[in-house]
Amino acid sequence: MKIIRIILLTLIIISNSGCSYIELNKLAIVSALGIDYKNNEYEITAQVMDVTRSEGNNVKQTSLIYEAKGQTIGKAIRNLSEKYPKTVYLGHLEIIILGKETAEKKVNDVFDYILRSPEVRATGNVLVNKEVTAKETLKPQNEKENSFATEQIKSSLENGTKRTGTVKLITFEEFLQDYLQKGIDPVIPLIKINKQSDSKTSNTIIANLAALKNNKIQKEMNSEESIAYNTINGNYYDVVITPKYKDKIIGIILFNPKTKIKTELKNNKVFTNINVIIETKLNEVNFKINPNDKKTHKELEKVIKQELKKYITSLINYCKETNTDVLGIENNIYRNNYKEYKKYKDSNFYENIKINIKTKIYRSGNTNKGAV
Repeated sequence: MKIIRIILLTLIIISNSGCSYIELNKLAIVSALGIDYKNNEYEITAQVMDVTRSEGNNVKQTSLIYEAKGQTIGKAIRNLSEKYPKTVYLGHLEIIILGKETAEKKVNDVFDYILRSPEVRATGNVLVNKEVTAKETLKPQNEKENSFATEQIKSSLENGTKRTGTVKLITFEEFLQDYLQKGIDPVIPLIKINKQSDSKTSNTIIANLAALKNNKIQKEMNSEESIAYNTINGNYYDVVITPKYKDKIIGIILFNPKTKIKTELKNNKVFTNINVIIETKLNEVNFKINPNDKKTHKELEKVIKQELKKYITSLINYCKETNTDVLGIENNIYRNNYKEYKKYKDSNFYENIKINIKTKIYRSGNTNKGAV
């Protein structure tokens, strides 16, 4: 599959640019780009797909790591081409990773560069490692790997968005939609190096979400807060939660979330209603239960509502603690009550929030055995 994609990419580049294979062979096609900031300069780490044609016109792909430094990001990227024999091509960039120092000091500069640069692909996915450098992140984490697992990381992002609700697949283009709006703090997924218990091996994993405020990455959301964010924004296909019913764990699938956020201004205060309508399935019950019984059905609905309310309340507390507005309540006031906006722009928008949740349970399970 990778070889097919490379061949297709080759054909697209040739058809769009009019270049021959010989000219294409002079390009260093970057799939993942790491940006670090150390000692007052940028350090760029690029994973390059090295495509060569062997005997019999077979296409062979290997991965190389290019590194360079510069006073600006653009200069560092140009310096890559000076140090290596091929011209760096960023039109197929799939992942951009910001290292620890960059996330703490230079987020705004990085995004400004990517926004302005005609060289960088804006549909690449953005990730942040708050613990180590981007360079360390892009290095193979064990002896079995010979390159950074770009495809696997992207697949983890896609699957995590659809099925766990703890991350969000976000392109740089999509990120900018929130980043450039007034009154909303964007979120960004985190990437980590997870060391194994034997301390000799490690693997790269996608963690939860974190908010960006005043050009700094804030603390990591926990899983409940990330699920709440993605529930409110309708970002997943379905996810599983495990609340307790009658002091025992049950499995609930959440799907098709729909949310409306309504904001009112009264007596110099902001009042917000978060109205969530969500469909659910009773997925796993390991004890006898009759979910079609009206009383049991209502009890299950209450349990699900309480669990979701706990998640959303945790997200609200995260916003209070970090002084962020990931739900865009300020943006809502700015767009719908512009004349009144100045009076409220310095308010704590998360002080007066009411959470309303409506659920509908489908496929309640086998009434005889009590388990699906």
